[in-house]
Amino acid sequence: MNVRVFTADYDKSDIATRVWLPLGVAAVLGMAGLLLGYPLMSLAAGVLTFIALRSWPLTRDQRPALTLNNSGIEIDGLGQVRWNDVIRVESGVVQINSEKRPAIDLAFSRPIQEVFTATAATRLRPWEIRVFKLRKDGKMRLDLSRMEDKPEEILAAFRHFHGGVL
Repeated sequence: MNVRVFTADYDKSDIATRVWLPLGVAAVLGMAGLLLGYPLMSLAAGVLTFIALRSWPLTRDQRPALTLNNSGIEIDGLGQVRWNDVIRVESGVVQINSEKRPAIDLAFSRPIQEVFTATAATRLRPWEIRVFKLRKDGKMRLDLSRMEDKPEEILAAFRHFHGGVL
């Protein structure tokens, strides 16, 4: 049996400014605040630590943002959904301020809580960045601009495994 797998990793181009720099400054501010008796410096260190933790998924090497294979999709933060539970895959855009970014909208045969199976990728932490957004209409939007691979490559992978993207 020919098993094919497509993985899309997080875009790690700005990992230094989003994770390592805030953590370094937080360490200095936190220690200085404690030693000098300035609680506001320690509070600023806490805020910077939160900023770094928000982007923490960028530091993981063995955890791609998205994995497509013959059985289904695995999304970092949610887990896995089988292809027969995905009834619609649509190409779209995400509007962030005045910028339009490429996206994919997924519709499921049942509520999202019922179609996803927990895997090693299931670790929904609300403060961390993620490539998906759960919509009020029961669909899910995948923001392709947060991934290292080109949107065209990800769309081609969806076409290959699901049979087509509208």
